Amino acid sequence: MAGGTTLRESIKEMKRLKNEPLLLVAIVLIILLVGYFTIWPVIKVISVPQASDYAQLFAKRRWISALKNSLFMTVVSTLSCTAIAFLFAYVVSRLNVPCKGLFRFVALLPIVSPPFIVALSYILLFGIQGIITKGLLGLHVDIYGKFGLWIVQTVTFFPYAYSVILGVIQKISPNLEYAAYNMGATRWQVFRDVFWPLCRPGVAGGALIAAVNVLCDFGNPMMIGGDLALLPTEAYMQISGWYDMNTAAVLASALLVPALAIFVINRFWVGKRSYVTITGKEISLTPLKPPAWVKWGLFSLTMLVSLFVLLVYGSLALGAFTKAWGYDWSLTLNNMRYVLNKGGQIWNSIRFGLLASLGASLLAMVLAYIVQKKQVGVNRLLDFLAILPGAIPGIFLGIGFVMAFNEPPMELTGTAAIMVLALLFWNIPTCYSACTAGLQQIGASVEDAALNLGASSFVSFRDVILPLLKGPFMSGFVLSFLRSVTCLSVVIFLYAPNTIVGTISIMGLVETGQWGSAAAFTVTLISIAFTVLKVSQVVLRRQGIRLEL
Repeated sequence: MAGGTTLRESIKEMKRLKNEPLLLVAIVLIILLVGYFTIWPVIKVISVPQASDYAQLFAKRRWISALKNSLFMTVVSTLSCTAIAFLFAYVVSRLNVPCKGLFRFVALLPIVSPPFIVALSYILLFGIQGIITKGLLGLHVDIYGKFGLWIVQTVTFFPYAYSVILGVIQKISPNLEYAAYNMGATRWQVFRDVFWPLCRPGVAGGALIAAVNVLCDFGNPMMIGGDLALLPTEAYMQISGWYDMNTAAVLASALLVPALAIFVINRFWVGKRSYVTITGKEISLTPLKPPAWVKWGLFSLTMLVSLFVLLVYGSLALGAFTKAWGYDWSLTLNNMRYVLNKGGQIWNSIRFGLLASLGASLLAMVLAYIVQKKQVGVNRLLDFLAILPGAIPGIFLGIGFVMAFNEPPMELTGTAAIMVLALLFWNIPTCYSACTAGLQQIGASVEDAALNLGASSFVSFRDVILPLLKGPFMSGFVLSFLRSVTCLSVVIFLYAPNTIVGTISIMGLVETGQWGSAAAFTVTLISIAFTVLKVSQVVLRRQGIRLEL
C-alpha cells in the first residue's frame, strides 16, 4: 500500500495534491461520504445510551446470558465451520476423487442464498411437521435452541471459511512435501510438519471470517433459536417489541466489541502471518497420494455433508410446491402465485441490490486506486475507512442508520434511499478487497508509461486502469449484489410498507407459519441470485475474464 510513513512525508505528499485538483476533490468527497455514512451511525449508537443504560448489560441476567450465549455459539459453530471448510478444501484441491464439481457447487449454494434459509429448511425437515421427524419417523422433537442453531450455522457459514482455506491450499507447492518425504519423513510427518504449518494462516483467516458471520448472525437465531437469548435477537426484540432504542443500542454495542476484535485480529495479525515459499522455476508435481482408507474416508465425509446440504435445499424446493406442509403433501402452484403477487417486494430486492452494488463498486474502486497507486498522505486513513464497515455487524449498522438519519438535515426514515445507502456502505469492504487484489496485479510501469506520455491521473485511470479492473470490479459488484438481495440484518429496521424486500417477507411468513409461501419466496431469491452469478460468469468468460467470488 502506498502511503507516507512519517508525518513530514505525509504533509509533503498532501501538498502535491494542489497539482491534481480532481484527485483532491475525490479524496475529500470520499472521506466525507464514508465518514458520514459509516462513522456517524457508529457514534450515534454508542453515544445515545447513558451510563445507566450500559450498566443494565451487567445487571440483568438475560443480557448476561445473551452475551455468554453469543460468545459460546461463536466458538462452537466456528470450530465446526472451520473443520468442514478444511475438509472440503483439502478434498477438492488435493485428492483425486470424483464429484469435485458437486462439492464446489455445494460450497457455493449458501453464498448465493439468504443466510437464514438453512434454518427454514431445518424446520421443514425436523420440525413438528417435518418431513423426516413426523413424515418418516413419526416423532415429535424440539429442534430449537443451541443444538439446532449450531447445525444451521455450521451449514450456513462453512463456505465462507472454505473459500479462504482453498485459496491458501492451492498455493502450497507439493514439491516441498516430496522433499520431506524423500528425506525419510512419513506421510503423517509430511502433513504435520510441512503441509499443516503452511495452511495455518489460511485456516486461521477462514475461522475468523466464519466467526464474525456467526457472531453477527440474526436470521438463523430468529427462526431456530427458540428462547435462546443472543445479542442480535435481543437487540431486535427491544426495538420491535418495546421500541427501546437505548437498550437496543447497548446490546448492539456489546455485539460490536467482539466483532471489532475478531476483525482486527484477522486484518492485522493473521493477515501478516502468511507463509511464502520461495523457489526458482520448477516443475510442479502432483500432491502426495494419501493411503486409500484416508482418501476414501475423507471423500465419504465430504459426500455426507454435501448430501445433507442438498437435502436442505431440496426441502425448500419441495416446500415451495407443497399445498400444506405436514398436512397436505399434494403439489400446488399457489405458493409461487403468492410470490408473483408480491412482485413489488422482489423488485425492491433487485433494484436496491443493483443500486447499492453499483455505488459500492464505484466508490470502492476509486478508493482502492488511490490507496494502491497514489501517495497522497492520507492513504492509511482511506484504507481504514474502506475496511471499517466490514467490522460493523449488520444489525448494528441498521440500528445506527435508524438513529442517525431520522432527523434533519438527513431525514431518510422509511425511504428507499436509506435502504440503498445502508446496503451500499455495508458492501464497500467486499468491493474494496476485490479491486485491491486486482490493482496489486497491475504493475506500476503500466500507468507510469501513460503518465510519462502526458496523460493526467484521470485519463490514465480511465484509459489504462479501468479496462484492467473489469474482472475485479465485476467480482465485487456481483458478490455485493448477492449479499444485498439475501440480506436481512441490515434492513430489518429500515423498511417501510413500500420498501419491503424479499428477506423481510420470508421472515414474516416463517413467524406466521406459512412455510410454503416462505419456501417459494426463498427459492425465488436464490434463483435470481444464481442467475445473476451465472450470466455474469458467462458474459465475462467470453471476454477472457474469470469471475471469482
